Amino acid sequence: MAKSSFARFQDWLSEWDDGKTRQLLMVVLVVLSGLLLGMLVYTIAKYVLDQFFPFPPGLYMVDAEQKAELMKTVAGQVFIIIPITWAVGALIGGYFATLMGKVGQFPAWLTGILLTAYFWIDLLHLPYTTTLFILCPVIVGLCAAASGWLGMYMTAQKAMKSQQAEV
Repeated sequence: MAKSSFARFQDWLSEWDDGKTRQLLMVVLVVLSGLLLGMLVYTIAKYVLDQFFPFPPGLYMVDAEQKAELMKTVAGQVFIIIPITWAVGALIGGYFATLMGKVGQFPAWLTGILLTAYFWIDLLHLPYTTTLFILCPVIVGLCAAASGWLGMYMTAQKAMKSQQAEV
């Protein structure tokens, strides 16, 4: 009978050695690096967005009434561009984590989970963003899965090319 994944995980944990410690630390570092890169890409894209659609002078984003008034006047393109910046940030961060980790797709998934939390926190200052709040994990999840797949594909392609070069 085949072992459950939990039983295999327990077996993996019971035989702990330095190699596993190194592997775990590497995964943590690449996930944090992917998170940082995804946040950086999103922040730069958001800055560029703010340059195209600047806030009116004299607007204080701490006042709820002024924020609500701003949301009525903001162009609809802003609500399309925000999810696009999420997608680009998640794709680049997850791809980097997968490519550098070389342990499978799960660094991209972990990066996607952490980026979703970051994007949710960033959405808290905007009123009337329930749709974006619901859309965020869907968009980031799909992009994290795609970046994990792409990273593994590129890693496999590099391995095949190096094997062909040796022969």
